[in-house]
Amino acid sequence: MIRRDRRWRQFSSAALWVPAIWLALGSSRGMAYWAFQLGLVRGSQSNLEGSPVNAVFNGGLFILAILILIRRRFNWVQYAFANKGLFLLYAFFLCSAAWSPFPLPSVKRLIQDFGWLLMTPIILTERDPGASLRVVFVRVSYILFAPSIPLMRYFPAIGRVFSAHGSQMMCGVADHKNSLGQLCFVFCLMLIWDLIETRKGEATSPRPEPWTRLVNLGIGLYLLNVSSSATSLLCFLFGIVLFVVGKRLAAMRNARRVFILSVLGIVSVLALQQVFHLTSEVSEAFGRGEGMSGRSEIWRVSLKHHTSYLLGTGFRGFWESPDGKATYDELGTGELNTVHNGYIETYLNGGVVGLFFLGVFIWSTGLIATAKLVEKDPIGRLAVVFWPLILVYNLSESQFMMTGPVWHAMLLVTSDVRQARREQATVSGTMVRQARRPGHLTGDSRAAIARAAAKTVR
Repeated sequence: MIRRDRRWRQFSSAALWVPAIWLALGSSRGMAYWAFQLGLVRGSQSNLEGSPVNAVFNGGLFILAILILIRRRFNWVQYAFANKGLFLLYAFFLCSAAWSPFPLPSVKRLIQDFGWLLMTPIILTERDPGASLRVVFVRVSYILFAPSIPLMRYFPAIGRVFSAHGSQMMCGVADHKNSLGQLCFVFCLMLIWDLIETRKGEATSPRPEPWTRLVNLGIGLYLLNVSSSATSLLCFLFGIVLFVVGKRLAAMRNARRVFILSVLGIVSVLALQQVFHLTSEVSEAFGRGEGMSGRSEIWRVSLKHHTSYLLGTGFRGFWESPDGKATYDELGTGELNTVHNGYIETYLNGGVVGLFFLGVFIWSTGLIATAKLVEKDPIGRLAVVFWPLILVYNLSESQFMMTGPVWHAMLLVTSDVRQARREQATVSGTMVRQARRPGHLTGDSRAAIARAAAKTVR
């Protein structure tokens, strides 16, 4: 599949290998797991401390990403100021290590998750960010979709897992059926987007080949069905609707006003849900019973045992704390690592202050998404698809600041690197203009500027 894809398009630069590898591992399982399955390492690791193999491998990717961005003269300050809501959220949870019962593991986990912020600008600073984003997701989907079927069928120790109740779940290359569902709905939407965009350029040479991607899309939809993840199926269907709505929204003059009204509508629906318990009716409609497959009980018990109301227990520190252990002891489910709700998860780990910063992040990224759509950004339509999707997905799963393709996709399409790219383009343009004024420079200086300009543009 990759070979056929390479017949008509290539990575715009070798640097895209770094975010592609990061995306593939973040959407499936860590390097330590696959190295263990190949017999290269032993399987001893701590849930609290993590795996040293993952730490070393991910650290290498971090260094490569930083070197790539330094070479591109990426403006880190402009990046942080343009995405203030995102960086404020990370800054708060970095400070939460001060009151966390596990300070060092909290910092390690935050650094691990910060890797997504390093990989995002690599793709967005390519010459064509939209095409680069599509080719990375499409080729990673080839690697993740196709092997999942033989793993589930012939290697059940890898491709299947058991739930706390003893039932068998299909997971493929992922670590849980819900993770497989998330992987499938995100990459299937990206495949559909790629098919739509490349169809516009069918007159170009070489001509885009659709059949490989259509076959892979079929595999992804099959895996989405096998995963039995109702949340992922709902998000996929909602994403298709948003593709259509986004095209019409882009043509409106008052798109920002429509966006604000939509946000108010979402808030109203959530308020009605709290009053009339609409979640039960939706859950029953998708065959998950009145209690959202036990989620409502987890929410109730975890909130009952939560005692750090203002600041929480630190970044991902609740489930290792005494409050978290009391929660799953009362539930009798064995050890848990998620409450299956991103908003409640943020409250458990960050308290009321964490929810405030999450609200700032949601609002700021929503404004960026709408601005990209109105300004005809190549990924503007994707931005107004994945921003609402992550809000919906976190109603029954925890994905804010969590490793997973839906979090990475949302960061990619809502992160603002335009000012940082302008700084990069200004430096390149200045070098080129100076190189065109031979009377002001010696031969050696002209050659040095030409080499530097070529390197920066490349």
